[in-house]
Amino acid sequence: MAGFLELIDNALGTHFNAPVYKPEKGRAKLVKVIDKAAAQRAAGETPPTRSWKTGSNGAVSFSPKIDGKPVLIGGEAVNYVPGDRFDTFLEGLKAAVQAGDLDDEIKAALEGDEAGSAFSAPKASRNVSALSGERGARSPMSNLRSSVGRSLSNGRSLEEIEAALKAGSKFSAQDIDAVIAEKRAAS
Repeated sequence: MAGFLELIDNALGTHFNAPVYKPEKGRAKLVKVIDKAAAQRAAGETPPTRSWKTGSNGAVSFSPKIDGKPVLIGGEAVNYVPGDRFDTFLEGLKAAVQAGDLDDEIKAALEGDEAGSAFSAPKASRNVSALSGERGARSPMSNLRSSVGRSLSNGRSLEEIEAALKAGSKFSAQDIDAVIAEKRAAS
């Protein structure tokens, strides 16, 4: 009779009713921010609260927020883009978001997870291997996809990106080929 009692684990009740993160909803929220910034800029609007601002040097600062919380892009809450390339940046960012390349960053922002959001930083002191078992660690493939997405947003061709990545030793040639093939298929 006691056998069934061994199956009870009341610790499972701790997060029993916790909301489940759905990447599609997070992506939709960030795409809405990106689309709004693109529409405002195209219309020449300068509303008092916005995710972007043009500086006196012509560069554009971009600091997207979801539910009032910053989404870290490349480990930064604010990124600066040449004004004449901002539209291209937004297009590339939107494509990366829709492809799921920023799911970790979006989830970290929605959950207000400072520790998890730090893993998007390119700084060696913040990078944590996915093999370390630490919560929020990003896989090398996720980092590679983000790197390729950023390079595309900056106007580089897939051929230039592939050559530069293979010249470095940070990612394996097999992973680089896989991500470049994904990007080619998506375009």
